[in-house]
Amino acid sequence: MNEQIADALQKDIESGKLKAGAKLPAVRSIVEKFDVAPGTATKALKLLVQRGLARPDSTRGYFVRSQTEEPEGSKPSPEFVAIMQEIEGIRAHLARLDDRLNQLER
Repeated sequence: MNEQIADALQKDIESGKLKAGAKLPAVRSIVEKFDVAPGTATKALKLLVQRGLARPDSTRGYFVRSQTEEPEGSKPSPEFVAIMQEIEGIRAHLARLDDRLNQLER
């Protein structure tokens, strides 16, 4: 259901009904309009953030992101890059081990 709510809000954003910088409906409003649990409403808003259409404000709610705003987390942190490189090395090593095991089994 959170996907359908996010889709409905996205439609309002794309149609211009909700303009850049506008406050998105509060969780309570979404709960009442769609007859869902607060957690579902929150997940829908977070989906819009993931899609790059909204930004959270920890004290005021969620707002429509403007086209010029850079999405949160659009540039990975150095720690994330290092972890991903480590994972890629592990994957390559596992692929070599898998190939070797397949050769031994033949």
